[in-house]
Amino acid sequence: MGPMNSLERRCVAILALVAGACLAGCATPNGAPDDSMSSYLVSPGKYQLYSCPQMAALEPPLRAREGELVVLIAKAESGPGGAVAATLAYRADYLQTRGELAELGKASAAKNCPPPAPMAEEAPPKTVPKGRPARR
Repeated sequence: MGPMNSLERRCVAILALVAGACLAGCATPNGAPDDSMSSYLVSPGKYQLYSCPQMAALEPPLRAREGELVVLIAKAESGPGGAVAATLAYRADYLQTRGELAELGKASAAKNCPPPAPMAEEAPPKTVPKGRPARR
């Protein structure tokens, strides 16, 4: 095939711009998840038939899972090629969990449920200061 003419170059340039715009829509600032995307992963009205106590019981495990996924994503991103690995392995689950929490919050607000009790924070793990051997 011979060299590209000006029309072909324009088509390639336009295609590249469109592809770039599409991919830019996937990117979010500071790696934060796109909350509008998470709403597509959960069926609307999923929790409409749940009572307030049932919804209150569902929130802590979802919050815990969200925290686990944040840690896993951060751990995956610390390695080489980590952003790709984190996206492939955890992003869909993370967005679905956030969508579940958002839908749960909407249903809870619609039913005027009391706000959930704050979760007790776990004690930080005991660490041994560097330079000192651990006692046995």
